[in-house]
Amino acid sequence: MRKNQLLILVLILFTFSGCAQAIKLDELTKFAATEIYPDDTYLDTVKNKRALIIVAHDDDDCTMAGTIAKLCSKGWFIKQYCLQNHIDPKTGQNPSNIICQGSELIYKGKFYRRGMDTIKMPYFPISYAQISEQYFSNELSLELKEKINEYNPSIIFTLDDSLGGYGHPDHIFISHLVRLIYNSGEIKANRIYQSVYTKHMQDEIINKWLAQNLKKWKFPNTSAIACEMYNIDGMPKPNVQINVFESAEVKNEIPACL
Repeated sequence: MRKNQLLILVLILFTFSGCAQAIKLDELTKFAATEIYPDDTYLDTVKNKRALIIVAHDDDDCTMAGTIAKLCSKGWFIKQYCLQNHIDPKTGQNPSNIICQGSELIYKGKFYRRGMDTIKMPYFPISYAQISEQYFSNELSLELKEKINEYNPSIIFTLDDSLGGYGHPDHIFISHLVRLIYNSGEIKANRIYQSVYTKHMQDEIINKWLAQNLKKWKFPNTSAIACEMYNIDGMPKPNVQINVFESAEVKNEIPACL
């Protein structure tokens, strides 16, 4: 059995870019992590500089954009696989193209979740058991294994598979599926990095800023609902950090999104 090389990654500096309204640069300082974790040293040693982002929606990579931009500047080739994508109306391009070499749909043209065409709030948290029942894991697993091995990445980036950032079932499903595939030993990747916020960042970004805006926009607070449902207090605790200061300008070019 392969040793589990799952890294819970926090991106130090301004890791928050997912928002539905403009935020001034000086206001972002309160969102920056105050905690310190061991610096990642592994990525600098990798010879096969190919990485893969696997997310539910193409704008989910905003939480890891600084690291992706940093790796690209160091000669890495990085692609994204996602279940849903869109074109930004302002730029006419896919958001992920700004930081990597393009996005590709997986399970293209098919529903990846039972009842997807009738679910009124697909982002609303559901139990882990319901996630297992509602998503087409076997079909997606087969396609992902083939695509991952064909691309041959050394590293895979996903969101966390406990909370999925803020409780979105799609996020939890695809991140957990990738982890299961990795642990099966049937893909060639060496490590998975899950992008998360620190406790301070979760409090400032999710529990305060986002919660206040969701209330104003009259949307449910999915993070709070999911935490109660799963009996957790947020995303997994980071065990490694990456300083993305040198990539901050590129990161901030990513279109605002939720």
